[in-house]
Amino acid sequence: MNLLRYLTKPEGITTAELAERTGVSVVQVRAELVALEAAGAAVRERAAVGQPHRWWRVGARPLGKLDVLLAMVLAARLHPGTKRLRAVFDRLAHRSADPAVSQILGMARRSRAPHQIAELALSYYAEESGRGL
Repeated sequence: MNLLRYLTKPEGITTAELAERTGVSVVQVRAELVALEAAGAAVRERAAVGQPHRWWRVGARPLGKLDVLLAMVLAARLHPGTKRLRAVFDRLAHRSADPAVSQILGMARRSRAPHQIAELALSYYAEESGRGL
């Protein structure tokens, strides 16, 4: 059984949900997920005691705001063309854990000056956090 094809939800999936979808016991699902994690193909977010862990395929786990900001700025500095930068913004919009950030990235992707938006985002973060660039 290959559970990787079920690890597609942006919000992740629990072992109980996987067991229900596949018709396999929760114990078997857990065992396969642990093996996938050991092989580097799956990643989990550990939850509080009594709450289920959430699982993702490696490379599909949602990104936090700072990870998105870092990727935006690096992409802006590495890609001089707007076409590639817009493609990066599109991928980041789909990977962002925060719907508001996804919406902002969608608007930035359609901007005439996406490089400036990335640099402005970095300067706003630096001002807000009190850190210098």
